Order: sequence, then structure tokens, then C-alpha cells
Amino acid sequence: MRLLLLLLALAPLAPAAPSLDRALEKRIDDFATRWWKSRPETLFGSWDAAVREALLREATGIGHIPEGSLAAVRDLLWKRVRKLGPKGKGAGGKNTIETPYGEMWAYVQGGGKGKGLVVGLHGGGEGAGSADEPRGTWQLKGCMGIYPQGLVLTGDNWNTVHGEKHILTLIEIAKAQYDIDPDRVYVMGFSMGGTGSWHMAGRFPDLLAGAAPCAGVVMASPKSAVPTKEEVLTVQYGIVPNVRNLAMYYFIGLEDRNCPPGTYLFVQDMLADLRKEDPGGYGGIRFTTYPGLAHAMPPGEPGHLLEWMGEQRRDAFPRKIVWEYALQPHPLPKAHDKTGRLVQRWFYWIRHDRPSDRMEIKAERDGNSFSVRALGVDREGLWLMLNPTMIDVAQEVVVTVDGEEFYRGRPAPDFATVVESLDSKLDTTMVFDRKIALWK
Repeated sequence: MRLLLLLLALAPLAPAAPSLDRALEKRIDDFATRWWKSRPETLFGSWDAAVREALLREATGIGHIPEGSLAAVRDLLWKRVRKLGPKGKGAGGKNTIETPYGEMWAYVQGGGKGKGLVVGLHGGGEGAGSADEPRGTWQLKGCMGIYPQGLVLTGDNWNTVHGEKHILTLIEIAKAQYDIDPDRVYVMGFSMGGTGSWHMAGRFPDLLAGAAPCAGVVMASPKSAVPTKEEVLTVQYGIVPNVRNLAMYYFIGLEDRNCPPGTYLFVQDMLADLRKEDPGGYGGIRFTTYPGLAHAMPPGEPGHLLEWMGEQRRDAFPRKIVWEYALQPHPLPKAHDKTGRLVQRWFYWIRHDRPSDRMEIKAERDGNSFSVRALGVDREGLWLMLNPTMIDVAQEVVVTVDGEEFYRGRPAPDFATVVESLDSKLDTTMVFDRKIALWK
């Protein structure tokens, strides 16, 4: 025992993270106050372009930050997010936000720092659907629940411009106002709520730990409500390939007439083909068909689903990512839409400032080696995003693009990258402090 104590006493201590000097702390805090005050209150709003550009110039002027200081810088910025970031209003378990479409609201249950988040989406259709429906169904131990009410009720409400922005804004509010755990965010729903959950899983898998798109459909051509896979020509691109690293659990009744099983069966074949082409990918997806079942929960559900889903955590920095992009996924904007579809510029650890329709990017990482395939993609504006959890900062990073070595070096951490990445998702895990431009 004495020898063990002596060895422990003589063992070198792990180097402490460098502290920020007071002047830099004050400068960051002042900047953060102005940044978050200028940021739109919800994702329905837009930045003043001139104000954002001026703030980014200022962030760039702050320049490099000490190696190992990412957490300290993030925490300083996050302190101001908690005070000035997006928040809902209301009482009595309801959270309301003002939008160009009018007031949108959601039930909120069990919020608290460090909890996970379940976004439960209601079913319905034309003129029908209530947030009361999912509240008693989609609950996970240790998670708060948010159950939004659709505003313009259609058969695919959650896939619309306003439905998507409503969900994303509520996730941001859960992070900024309630300080939930960003690695435990789940989207779940039945019927129209299942359709919306598949949409969110495919569009924003990097936000989620899991998805339960039960008894819904996937947007498809010539139509989505078909009973057999043979009637499907194609499903909405920019959805299915993106769920490579996401945990999913869902089901469909083969006698379902409300949400016929054709598109889900078509997607089942797509996923089987993707697994063959990409061993190790799409392994966290559990899909079950039930012969004889109509539009109803199968026996034992959603109990089995919830037990399994509660064990899932997000892989924030997967070894391989696949990003297929749809600039305007269906349903297309309607005449009553007062805002456009959100442009998604960040996907896990890849960023593209000007993503194009049908763009496909595949990227892999192995230690400090990165491989990016972006054939046919305009690479101007394409970035590789990095942080110390992904690489050994003492060693060179080597990047190949489309099979040719493009970069070799040690990118330095900088303040502007931390700001932009934290702003992109209000995500305290998926924050980056250095980046590499993948164009010349």
C-alpha cells in the first residue's frame, strides 16, 4: 500500500487546461453579449446581414485561442446563450413562440438541466391533429418532453417549411432555456407524427440520438400513400442515406390504410442495399412489419421501443458520414408560406457555406487522417471542421479529397470557428475550434 501511494505521488500530473487571461475573458463576454442579442429569436427570423458580417470580422480579429481552451471559450459563450438565447413564453406547461405564421405553441413537461429531450409529434391530417395525443405516449425516463401543436394542419404538417422550423426552434429553446443534454435528443411520432419523424431523422440526424417514425410514410413519387413498394418510383432524396449513424426504431402494419406501408417497404430495401455497400453503416435501425395490423400500435408497443430508445446516445463525431442534400424537399413551399426552407450548412463535422441541390458528400476519419469524396460538388465553401476530441493536436492532420492529398499540417484553434459552430446548432457538444478549407 505504501509503495502504491509513493508511486501515485511521483506520477506526473495531467497538464491543466490553459486558463484565459482576464482581458480575453472580458473581450469574449462582451462579444458574446452582442452576438446573442443580435441573433434572431427563432429560426423563422433572419440575421441582419451587415450586423452579422461586422461581428464575424470582430471574431476573426480576436484570432487564435490557446490550445486546449475550447471548453473555457465555449462555456463563456454559453453563459450568454443561457441568458440571451432563444426562449419560449407562457405558463401552465405551454411554451409559445411568435412566428410570421402567428403564435405557435407546444406542451412542455419535466424540463431541467442535463435531462434529455423527447420531441413528440402528433398525428392527424387535413384540419386534424392535437398536441394532446402524443403527451401520454412519447415519454422517456430522465427526459423532458416537448409536444408541439401543428399550426397549418395538413397531411404532412411536420415536413413543411413551418413544421420543420417549429421543431428546430423548439430544440434550440430546449437547449438554451432548459439546458438539456444535446446528446440525448429524440424525435418520435405516430401516423403524421411518424412521417415528420422520418423527415427530421433524414434531414437533421446530427441533432438526434434517435428517431421513432412509427406508422407514417416517406415523401415519394408518384405519391406517398401506396400499399406496395412496387408502386413507388422513388422517395425524396436527401433523406434516407443520411441516417447512417442514427438509432431508429419504427414499425408499420401491412394492413394500414391510413398510412399504407409501400414507402416504408421501399425504404427497407434501400437500407438493405446501403448496408451492403457500406459495411458498418445503418446498423442502428430496427424496422418491423406486422401482417394483419391496421393503423394501430402493435402489441407491446411503444413500451419496447421506449425501453430501447432510452439506451441510445448520439454519436456526435462519427467515423464516417454520408450527406445527401435536398435544397427544397417535399412538400414544396405553399402560397401561405411566409419564410423559405432552412438552408442546412452544417452536417456533423462537414460544413458547406453554399450547399447545392442533390449534393452528395462522403467523409471518413481515422485518427488524424481524413478522406472526403465530393465528386461533382462545387467545393468552394466546403470545410472540414475539427476539435481536440477528434484528433491528436500535437500531430499533423492529413486530408485527401477525391483520392488526392489536399492538406497536411496542424490547423490552429481560433475564436471565430468556435462562435460559428456554437451558433449553428446551439450544441455544447458539437463545437469546433479549427477548420480546413477544402478548396483552393
